[in-house]
Amino acid sequence: MRTATVLLIALLVVGVAATAMAEKEKAFEQPGPGTKGLLDCSNATPVVCGNTYNGTNVGAPNNVEAYSCVGWVESGGEAVYVLELDDCFEVTAQIVPNGCDLDVFILGSCDEADCLDHGDTIATTDCLEPGTYYIVVDGYYGAECPFTLTVTCEPCECPEVPCCPYDYVCCWLDFNEEHCNLVFLPCEGEPVWEWDVPLDIPDVACDDVVVTKVLGTVIAGYYPPYAGEIAMVGPYNITLDCWCMELCHYYDTEAGFDGGNVKVTTDGGATWELITPARGYDRDAYSAPNCISGEPVFSGHQFNTTFLRDCFDLSAYIGQSVWFGFFFGSDGSIQYPGWYLKWVKTGGGHVTPVEDTSWGAIKAMYR
Repeated sequence: MRTATVLLIALLVVGVAATAMAEKEKAFEQPGPGTKGLLDCSNATPVVCGNTYNGTNVGAPNNVEAYSCVGWVESGGEAVYVLELDDCFEVTAQIVPNGCDLDVFILGSCDEADCLDHGDTIATTDCLEPGTYYIVVDGYYGAECPFTLTVTCEPCECPEVPCCPYDYVCCWLDFNEEHCNLVFLPCEGEPVWEWDVPLDIPDVACDDVVVTKVLGTVIAGYYPPYAGEIAMVGPYNITLDCWCMELCHYYDTEAGFDGGNVKVTTDGGATWELITPARGYDRDAYSAPNCISGEPVFSGHQFNTTFLRDCFDLSAYIGQSVWFGFFFGSDGSIQYPGWYLKWVKTGGGHVTPVEDTSWGAIKAMYR
């Protein structure tokens, strides 16, 4: 009888342990796009690398049920933290929950559809460039409880930004010197483009060139609400030697709601085609902004001290004369400095742009 009792107790213990494990282990669900645009970062708590924080998601806003990196139901309160990086780091966010099943997410912006990594207790990113990132602690199927959060950052080498493989430059429009056939066209909203001496932006551009003038959106202040205008420059002859365009630029806009992109016209602006840089655009714009609604755009905030360099493959236009259009738009609320262009450069050297040794190799360096 004693043996049978001991055996029964052991079976019960194993059963309880198995039940607990089953409750903790999350069933696999296919990752989805997230419930885009619902995360509230307005009261995000600032955190810095190397510190530990006491937090809770009890009673926190409950706006998100899915993140783009997982398909699990995350219906607890969202405790949101903001991390500003002034250099390149691999970031780890680790939580210790106190009594419930929480998960941690690292986001590239205030958007649950921009999930970089996640984990039950720990999330770690690849090398991140300087900028603003968000850490969210959420509850699996409504879980809510206190926790501790530790943020650690490992320095890493910032990725080099490759550009056009120049043998020589065909045409170089430097807005320090001139604006060269610049035309402004209306695009559903208020005018914004100006050529002048900039204020409150980095004073050093690509290749450490000092900024004196730029083509920018409202040089003396923030762009207005409901902006929508095109800055058009050209013409440029696209040939086997001149098939790549380099743009040196800086932007600081409301992420997703304001921004700009680059298009090409071969008929003087009657029709336009979007061209995409080697690294891609930052995101798709929401439906609210004029001129760029729902389109891929440069959007968000740069915290580095120099302009960015982006390159565009124009091989589809070889044999044609094109104009470049810089489309900018904004919605009705929250404005920032805007979008500023230092130069537009074409070239590339005599290679076949579609070969692996040229554009394909450049794009591979971004992956």
